Amino acid sequence: MKDKMTISTMQLMLLVCSLLVASNMTSLPMALTESSRQDAWFSFILPIPYGIGMAYLFWRLARAMPGKNVFEMTKLACGKWLGGLLNAMLIGYLALDLISQIRLYSDFFSASILLRTPSDYVVLLTVVLLMYIATGSSEHLARANVVFVAVFILFYISLPILLLNEIDMQKLEPILSNGILPPLKGGMLSVGLFGDLIVMGAFLHHVRKPRDIYFAVKAGVIFSSFMLTVWLFCVVSVLSPIIASRMIYVGWIVVQQIHITDFLDRVDLFLISLYVPVILIKFAILYTGMLTGLASYTKKKNYDSINVLTGLLIAMLTDILFSNMDEVVMFNNYGIMPISIGVQIVFFGCLVIALATRRSSTRSIPDDRQSGGYGMGVWIGLIGCLLAIGFGAFYGHVRGYYGIVSGVVYACFLLMCIYFSLREYRQTTLKEA
Repeated sequence: MKDKMTISTMQLMLLVCSLLVASNMTSLPMALTESSRQDAWFSFILPIPYGIGMAYLFWRLARAMPGKNVFEMTKLACGKWLGGLLNAMLIGYLALDLISQIRLYSDFFSASILLRTPSDYVVLLTVVLLMYIATGSSEHLARANVVFVAVFILFYISLPILLLNEIDMQKLEPILSNGILPPLKGGMLSVGLFGDLIVMGAFLHHVRKPRDIYFAVKAGVIFSSFMLTVWLFCVVSVLSPIIASRMIYVGWIVVQQIHITDFLDRVDLFLISLYVPVILIKFAILYTGMLTGLASYTKKKNYDSINVLTGLLIAMLTDILFSNMDEVVMFNNYGIMPISIGVQIVFFGCLVIALATRRSSTRSIPDDRQSGGYGMGVWIGLIGCLLAIGFGAFYGHVRGYYGIVSGVVYACFLLMCIYFSLREYRQTTLKEA
């Protein structure tokens, strides 16, 4: 690990996109359509305030202890024993998250693409690749991610156009006719699955200015929510919520519905070639974050000596912790949510309290957070989205037209959030230059 390497604001934002988007396209639509039915595409409004809160927390921590990652901050603020215990809890959560994600990925490939390849071989090859990536630096990982995720985002945002012949708007109706509870349940599931964002704390020491962390994570979360909203919209409108709620790898089925004339019928093979590098980058982010935490227990702060042993342990646990596909899908969709929320409350609660009591002994840097008013536009867009959902939830059952209007207004306010967050991010990069 080369701690002198730096990650730019754009690279950090795209790392957040890779972390949140790729894996949540696999089995998350099944859980959201099961809980929210045709209103599943409203589920990603709640993760946006959560992500902004995490970005704000990272910014405050980076200001309080510049040049440190979250594991080093915990050791300094909470002491050797309590800090070591909190770090062990966070490392265990990251390992459990990584294991479930790798197992879901390997089962997906064995069941859908590499039909004659046992999942154990897919797991082993994936972990070997992660060990190789970990021998480099975080900057190399961020640079590779820029290339892959940019093309990935471009093609997956164009999915509504590619699926234009298959989209049936009637499958989305009646919009918000079942009240506020379905979007709320879907939103809670989404917040739990956005808990992966905590791993970005392991990369705080690679970013030059705290304000870069705040604006990059904030823009990445909002853009990821927009991409997943578009994805759920395609899933529900193409397959219907009933079919989507009964299929584990529903995303693969949706992509197979793309037919661009009879001569270009297998677009799914091209899109899956973009999906694989991005999901592997997410695994590398979790694996590198876990190794960074383990390195905090050593004096050299270097994880090269534990890389191979940790990788083999992850491969072994991936094969033995889950006995079948149903177990890993249920854990990934429902079981990881309470664990994620509990770990974050305990970890950040203890860290913030410790920093507050030791404020005099920590070296902070001046506040350089500036948004030029665009941040207010983001919050206005979020409030507009919530009001649109509330209006549709109260009046959607009265007349179907009210639900359609609520859906259109929700989409407009979500685009407004995207616009102002990107303008805010752009202003930050211009000031930095």
